[in-house]
Amino acid sequence: MIKKNVGVLLPISSLPGNHGIGDFSVNAYQFIDWLKEHHYRYWQILPLNPVGPGNSPYVTICSEALDVRYICLSDLVDLGLLKKVPDHQKCSTSVDYDGVLAFKEKYLRRAFKKSTYNLARFKKENPWSVNYARYMVLKKLNNQLPWNEWSITDISDDLKNEINYHVWTQYIAYKQWSKILSYAHSAGVEIIADCPFYVGLDSVDCYLHQDEFMLDENHKPTLVSGCPPDIFSDDGQLWGTPIYNFDKMRENGYKFLVDRIGNISKHCDYVRLDHFRAFDTYCVIPAGDENARRGEWRVGPRYEFFDELYRQYPNIKIIAEDLGELFDSVLELRDHYHLPGMRIMEFCVFDPDVDTSNTIVYPGTHDNDTLYGWYKNLNADQIAFLNRKFDNPKNLYNAIFDSIWNMNSLMTIFPLQDLLKLDNRARINSPGTVGTHNWSFKLRDMSWINKIKFGQ
Repeated sequence: MIKKNVGVLLPISSLPGNHGIGDFSVNAYQFIDWLKEHHYRYWQILPLNPVGPGNSPYVTICSEALDVRYICLSDLVDLGLLKKVPDHQKCSTSVDYDGVLAFKEKYLRRAFKKSTYNLARFKKENPWSVNYARYMVLKKLNNQLPWNEWSITDISDDLKNEINYHVWTQYIAYKQWSKILSYAHSAGVEIIADCPFYVGLDSVDCYLHQDEFMLDENHKPTLVSGCPPDIFSDDGQLWGTPIYNFDKMRENGYKFLVDRIGNISKHCDYVRLDHFRAFDTYCVIPAGDENARRGEWRVGPRYEFFDELYRQYPNIKIIAEDLGELFDSVLELRDHYHLPGMRIMEFCVFDPDVDTSNTIVYPGTHDNDTLYGWYKNLNADQIAFLNRKFDNPKNLYNAIFDSIWNMNSLMTIFPLQDLLKLDNRARINSPGTVGTHNWSFKLRDMSWINKIKFGQ
């Protein structure tokens, strides 16, 4: 059955790629062609900013930069900036982020030496790019230490070209992404991007806006982020990123946050605000704690922030990630601006009545089991319940899948792994764990598109 409101969740990094990672290459265009052919309207991606600790895209060194790993080297060959680039881990099914960066940077620097682009306009229109470039140079001068441990804070004139190199990589990355976005629009496909709520301590964002974070006189966090204990965890979740000083942010109209979200909105169709509840109420944990047991809720910027965001970006389209146990005030904030929320059917399928009419429905997100992996882990009682719910179908998994496909929703987004019926070996991320199993899933090649049996 063809529906006009269905999309696919697939990180750029998970596309096939000739150089060890999915990137802004021909495979992205072929994926858009496939979406169009099979009547998928949306492509949801994960944050495109440089990945941080553990290769997570949700903690980054610069929230407005793009990860240079996504730059397509073949495009630079076509532009005459490189002669030839050999394949690198072409058939890999997982991403080696460090290896990919080392490989690509070698060729990016060669291409930069031959480039004759005038970067003046890009710098003027994207002043963050210069700040990002300076930060990258200073980190190298300080042996990659975070900014609050730097001993060198000045850049000599002889490193001007190094700054230009980092600006140039952003120019190339944004140019390539803009072409993909334009191609998607020509195919009738809309892009849903993702905006993390917090930024890392070791970031140009925190470095340039130190007074807008809860830091002590030694520039160390006094409070960090997370979630307090709940029915799922006795210790809660300790994320560890620095907390915003919203009282200080209020003085300039939350400029940093508004600019950050606004910049993302210029390069996509919808912005999914991760951890939306923190705009209403956010958790603070004393820095140095080993868990989130002492976490407590504080009131966020609420309506004051969104009024300013919509004043500057009246046409921005937002999706609220409103998952978890929420206060009524979070839902009131969401509904005041008519923002669609999210429903994860792996969590909701056992509930008797679930209203999905103004929501974005997912089997699961990048933080959940794949649908098939979830299904295979159901216990006997759960299987019996679902068999009764779906009138003892011949194939229970297909019945669950079809029920999600046919739900009355604003949008329904399927992770590509669920269209392929992959198990948890293809899971994107397991929250609360660290290791190479997270964020590394990658398709070997494009032949997978012929394997999809659902949603045609």
